[in-house]
Amino acid sequence: MSDLELLLLVLALLYGWECACWLRRGSVAFRTWLGRGWRVVHPGALLGNQTGGFIFAAPLPPLGTLLTGNPSPLSLSPEGLLAYVAPGVNPGWRPPQPGWFVRFDDLRQVAADGKTVRINGSLRLKVGSPTFAQGLAERLSGLSKLPAAKREAALQQQLEDSLDADAAERRWREFQPHAARLRIATNVLFGYSFVLAPVVFLSFGLRFWLELVVGLLACTVAIALIFRRAHLAFFPRAEDERFTHFLIVLLSPATSLRAHDLVSRPLLEDFHPLAIAKVLCSEARFRDLAAQVLREIRHPAFPLCPSSEPAAQAAERWARAALQSAVEKLLRRARLDPDQLLAPPAPSDATCRAYCPHCLAQFTTPDARCHDCGGLPLAPLSVTFKTAPQAP
Repeated sequence: MSDLELLLLVLALLYGWECACWLRRGSVAFRTWLGRGWRVVHPGALLGNQTGGFIFAAPLPPLGTLLTGNPSPLSLSPEGLLAYVAPGVNPGWRPPQPGWFVRFDDLRQVAADGKTVRINGSLRLKVGSPTFAQGLAERLSGLSKLPAAKREAALQQQLEDSLDADAAERRWREFQPHAARLRIATNVLFGYSFVLAPVVFLSFGLRFWLELVVGLLACTVAIALIFRRAHLAFFPRAEDERFTHFLIVLLSPATSLRAHDLVSRPLLEDFHPLAIAKVLCSEARFRDLAAQVLREIRHPAFPLCPSSEPAAQAAERWARAALQSAVEKLLRRARLDPDQLLAPPAPSDATCRAYCPHCLAQFTTPDARCHDCGGLPLAPLSVTFKTAPQAP
């Protein structure tokens, strides 16, 4: 392998790494290649661990789009905040959660440090991105300053805002002019890096290396400037993150190719995944995600709360009830019946008598419990199993 071929291979490997994105459990990604046919993507176990997993953006032109959505990582009530959420949003296990509880009356300091929210200096909560951490810290600080009598209404309003599909759609549409400019610039760089440059090198060797380097620099400078303008428009307070990404995009062609993701991925992260799915996904995919989310809320796996403190348990119950009310309100606006979404499944065979309302596993003993879901009681299968008719 020649030095030029090795150089191109290194660039391809670096670009492949940039297409791999780490997604924490508790978050949901939305991915498309051609701008339509959005898919819901969860962190997987094959390339991940108990805290998250890698997902992959579309590597080929037009390079696709990646978004993320987040439910609240805290169970918030008018009395306090619990660093534990019983309803999951991803299939499978819950992510590790610290489980501490703090009353709002004892909340003295809230600060965002990168992807970590610090409470009173010592308690920490790690989230998916610096911008999400900053937004969460600001919301908690605002709640702590409210009188207790007004905090309940503020919490309910925050939940409704996170599930506001119309607001998510407006923000998505506002992003489209910036997205178009970034998309054109990054696709030009892709063609330059993986088509034009290899052809010139293979045809003329190093004869035009300086011209190619100047052209590459022009592409990365243009992308970095477009990125900076878009990031400033949607994340004006994220100055440190913007400066860091600007330098990396400017100096790394592989990162420049994925500059669109650096803006799009956190664009809707303050919205619940259901609100994003309502805007972008097909009706069938929205319905599937809605059933999964609602099942987690109504029938979460045990334990519901890691603390024996009554105030912590009350916070978990209040937060889950408020979330259920907001989610069901969204579903009814979308003309979906929450009860119908959670109808019992058809029996797998004639021996099945009950099922787990959380994981949908079926059992032959009606009074058993699902140990995979922490000992959750089973629900009866109300649909009668029908055998296939016998041939005469």
